Amino acid sequence: MRTFLRVAYQRLCTRPGLRFALGASAMFAAAAGTLAAQQDVVLAPVTQSPATPSQATQSPARAPERFERVLWVGDVGAQASKAKQLGFTAVQVGRGVDPTLVREAGLGYYLDQPIGKGVLELRDEQWHPLAQKYEQTRDPAMLVRPGCYLGKGVLEQAARDAAAEAIRVTGAGLRFVALADEASATRHDAPLDTCACADCLAAFRKFAQRRYRTIAACNDALGTQWASFDDLVPMSTDQVRRRELGDTVLPRNLRPFALRQQFVDEPFAFAVQSIAGAVQRAVPGVPVGLTGLPAPGAFGGNDYSRLLAGLTLAEPYDFGGASELAISLLPAGGHRYSTLFAPEPDSAAAQVPLARYLRSRFAWMAAHGYAGVVVWNDASVMAADGTASPFGAAVREASTRLATELDACAGAAIEASQCWVLESQASVRAWWMLDSARDGMTWVRRLSSYEMTHSTSQASRRAWIQLLQDLGQQPRFVGEQGLAERLLQEKPRCLILPACIALEDRAAQAIQNYVKAGGTVLADHSTGLYDADLALRPAGALDALFGIEQRSLRWDDLLVREGRSVGNEVMPLAEQQLQGRLGERRRNGDAFLENHEGRGHAFYLNAPVCDYTRFRLEESAVERARDLRRRVRAVLQQAGIDPPCDVRGQGLPTCVERVALRLRDGRSVLVIRLNALEAPELMQRLGKDGALAITVELPRERHLRHLGGDDLGTAAKFELRLDPWGALFLEDVPR
Repeated sequence: MRTFLRVAYQRLCTRPGLRFALGASAMFAAAAGTLAAQQDVVLAPVTQSPATPSQATQSPARAPERFERVLWVGDVGAQASKAKQLGFTAVQVGRGVDPTLVREAGLGYYLDQPIGKGVLELRDEQWHPLAQKYEQTRDPAMLVRPGCYLGKGVLEQAARDAAAEAIRVTGAGLRFVALADEASATRHDAPLDTCACADCLAAFRKFAQRRYRTIAACNDALGTQWASFDDLVPMSTDQVRRRELGDTVLPRNLRPFALRQQFVDEPFAFAVQSIAGAVQRAVPGVPVGLTGLPAPGAFGGNDYSRLLAGLTLAEPYDFGGASELAISLLPAGGHRYSTLFAPEPDSAAAQVPLARYLRSRFAWMAAHGYAGVVVWNDASVMAADGTASPFGAAVREASTRLATELDACAGAAIEASQCWVLESQASVRAWWMLDSARDGMTWVRRLSSYEMTHSTSQASRRAWIQLLQDLGQQPRFVGEQGLAERLLQEKPRCLILPACIALEDRAAQAIQNYVKAGGTVLADHSTGLYDADLALRPAGALDALFGIEQRSLRWDDLLVREGRSVGNEVMPLAEQQLQGRLGERRRNGDAFLENHEGRGHAFYLNAPVCDYTRFRLEESAVERARDLRRRVRAVLQQAGIDPPCDVRGQGLPTCVERVALRLRDGRSVLVIRLNALEAPELMQRLGKDGALAITVELPRERHLRHLGGDDLGTAAKFELRLDPWGALFLEDVPR
């Protein structure tokens, strides 16, 4: 569990200097051989909002009763009672492990990997020889995934095994079922073209035939020359890169790459949801899902819009915006858990008092309605004699200090603002190809730990989250698939397009209609240069909407590379040679374009917002951060979006998060906290004299009290004190 990402994740979050589709179609049941009666069914296209295998029979997860403090242990029998003594409420039990000792210790438990490894996740010894051999030979035919889930009967057997294991351990102590940890169609999200087995090849041919109908149309789209679909073999990533990269313009036809990844994403999501559905039917009400979720990537099947549909539990890693995506895309009522590691010795977090740093982590979890935490692992929290290690003692101290807030807020729903952020898996794929262009043949080594700091899609998503949170907003992510239908049913005040370099035609048309009807759209750069299948358009899909009259498609004029700007100005452009009807004229292009369309507005920053995470807390970049916040705030205000409150204080940086929560019992709570976990030295400096004096101004008079504490009375302005390492939890008392 988590052995691959642990060190890289901790260094990303705390290293010095860092400033930070719903479902799959039933066609894959046929392709996988999981529905024996439909083995010869031709693959059907994924519809805009199909039911997933588990949605039809899914039982809602029961609400959490408290915040679960889970310890991952190596030996359940030996460590369960010690975990109880250290303040934990649950441990994990693996496949075949008897939970009796856990129950006798007075602990709850979760079922971890009920089908073991090999189907939804691979062991290193299964994956590494495959990857190494491919790197030596570059022969795509040998990339056969061990235990391929499209093999005949594999998925059926996995579903039966998972359900049987869940029934075996069921009882009052069962907290949730984790089908897999760091699940992937590859290994984690390693970039490799698996699987090339006969079952996958047959399913891919049906998939391509359903998509393009005729081999002529398929060849025309992919730029190939196959005689029939019976001969069709998917182009490898190496082949696409050799053909498309290296020109002076952006790659023109990445359709073969996109088709391959679309095919991987959809059956993998179907596999996960099929197994989840079987377990949900076996143990109704028990949350079922995945732990160790990475941020969405081009490889591995981690398309959140598809993967999370039908699940009732997710434990995402907190990088690349994965946590915020899970809040929005996990079905309502789903349980969210967080992973907690001990800080690495050379990290910034290790340079501040451990209990304070962990208090800030637990305050973050409570503020976002987490149902619990999984602490990795018993070796890090226990000394050799079984007593608490410094990390274990700090975990106990921090979680005990915030016990009231953690338990009350477990499972709370975040009341999102009327600001939507579009999540585009097609853009994730496109940016991976563009980001990796300079890697040459070493692209196969572009693993999760590297993508964390060199992915434009991850950096853009994370930066927009922090920018909006700094402005007092809690955005809601929406998947591109199904956006057209959602915009007909709901009307957000503002739709944000973060580095959405690829957009499907239906989504682009829906966005134009939304703006004409009075909506506001805000984009950073390179919007809609590709269609959903990654064919380069002659102009951006929404250029007319933004008032863009001229743009360049040259490589050298796109100034965003691997998650950061290559420009040198105080507020550099993201795209050179871009001109619009109304905007700020720069020497090498226009910025901050604005256009009126119908009753709405469209704004195009032409700015690398992906840099915001790095400079938002740097004193040397304060003007750049302030300028970007000012411009985005103006757009939000024009759209009628205001924060739930204003927070001011002497020397208080602009990194105060405000979260409106609806608790399980219906109470409303406003949470205020410093959003600076990636800069613990700043929090240490701010808190050197104790709690900070702040003024909280509300839009109207409210009667507030501290959650579980003192009454604050009725007012529109409150003078309070904020612990930089904690948070204020202010309950709105009905009058």
